[in-house]
Amino acid sequence: MPGVTIALTGTSSGTTQTDTFGNYTFSSLPSNGTYSVTPTKAGLPPGSSNINTVDVIAVQRHYLQIAFIPPGCGLAAADVDGDTVINTVDVTAIQRFFIGMTFGTANVGKYKFNPASRSYPSVVSNQTSQNYDTLVFGDVASGFVHRPEGGSQTAAGDDTSAGEVASTVAAVALPEVAVDELPNPKDFAHHGGQAEQAPSRVRAAKSNFIAAVRTSAIDAKNKLVGFQGDFTFDERVVTFESESVQKAGLTGGNWNISGNVLSGAGPIRTLRISAYSNDFTPLSGEGTLFELNMTRVSEAAQSTSLTWAAPPNNFIFIDADLNTQKPGKAAAGNVEALKR
Repeated sequence: MPGVTIALTGTSSGTTQTDTFGNYTFSSLPSNGTYSVTPTKAGLPPGSSNINTVDVIAVQRHYLQIAFIPPGCGLAAADVDGDTVINTVDVTAIQRFFIGMTFGTANVGKYKFNPASRSYPSVVSNQTSQNYDTLVFGDVASGFVHRPEGGSQTAAGDDTSAGEVASTVAAVALPEVAVDELPNPKDFAHHGGQAEQAPSRVRAAKSNFIAAVRTSAIDAKNKLVGFQGDFTFDERVVTFESESVQKAGLTGGNWNISGNVLSGAGPIRTLRISAYSNDFTPLSGEGTLFELNMTRVSEAAQSTSLTWAAPPNNFIFIDADLNTQKPGKAAAGNVEALKR
């Protein structure tokens, strides 16, 4: 692991950092000295890459005893609150970290070193290969935060992620809405199994309105039990309520749908979405996948596009075996706020 601070105390003291491949050295130390070496590294900020809904679902299926996380770093990393029990508290904390929340995340994103330090009494010769095992809490599935040697290889015994598979869903579409005082029941048009939207008009009582994200047909046999994705919007035109997303349609049952506007400079902002089935009942059918709780910012006539992010923050589905897949088409949307 690169960038780890290594502190030396005792007869001599000092600090150094690991290089690109995790190597470190303290040289020219007085013989017969007594020393202690301790590694530390600042935790990852919420929303960091490689801790995401795949990890959330891996921990959820372990808790439900559907598929256990093998003993090792992944299992230790799943116990993010340190109570020796892996349950929904850990699941929720990892999901909150992924969507960028700054509280209620326990130890997610923090590093743990084993051993915490090493002691060397009366050293009279070189001490080589003084290695430490390292994990990041919440980083449960393979595709770990740090792989200095490159690639996406999996540690021995870690079978918690199988990678990306071919798409089984034709399209997922962000809403296209024109916001005024006139509701129009003809919200969507369907052609050839695609989730194509015709612009719809919604009543914006007190400037708040609900818009649906829609999907083409999903077959339950594909075992899609989660999804995630980022999309951008112009905060000068719309914002999101404190509960930015809600379950509806295909996720109207026992699902957890969470969203958060990521921190950053405007006016183009990002909403991050994470969802999973609490009981692993897979998605089935077509239509509304979930809903957005939006607020128009002013009464002026203006519009904003809604655009899915590029990889690695693009929209993906996650199946019960932790495989991921992109929809065949991730359609952008638009909100047009008509002058009142």
